Amino acid sequence: KLKMKHHKKILTASLLIATSYAGIVAAHNQTGAVGILASGAAATDAYQVTCSNDGNGAPARLSVQVADLGVVAADKKATLVSTQIIHPQTATASKLSEDAVDGDAIVAGQAGGFSPLITLVGGTAAANQNYIVTVNKQLTASTVAAQKGIENYNLQLHCQTATGVHTGTNWINTQNN
Repeated sequence: KLKMKHHKKILTASLLIATSYAGIVAAHNQTGAVGILASGAAATDAYQVTCSNDGNGAPARLSVQVADLGVVAADKKATLVSTQIIHPQTATASKLSEDAVDGDAIVAGQAGGFSPLITLVGGTAAANQNYIVTVNKQLTASTVAAQKGIENYNLQLHCQTATGVHTGTNWINTQNN
């Protein structure tokens, strides 16, 4: 009986440790489609993201990355999907982060193929931080006609404190092209 209690304590401690780390690496996913059947390469979706203190600490930055979910049709050229963060109050922007391989996010039913993670600091961490995140369908072929259609994507959003702890993350779609 003593041995069983010892195992329960170890199991409980392990679960508590795992749960505490889950908040640090948690991400929020937004799937979407950029473009319409008749659109060529240039199309942009936009999201307003609010980072807030959900009890884990004051927000200080937003990190994002995007994965291209669509497999290219045989009669179409590859279009790429990219993302960027803009801080409207400070007029700063992150660099563009592009998923450089079309449709690589679905490989034998497994997730993968995200663009490089980009981060933008939101200023003072005392209050909510607001950002604009864009997802773009980009021109990669010689003709716009070859790229008509929709590109599906998975956008990952990570609001974090200055020490990297995941904190409150909310968003709304403000532009759907």
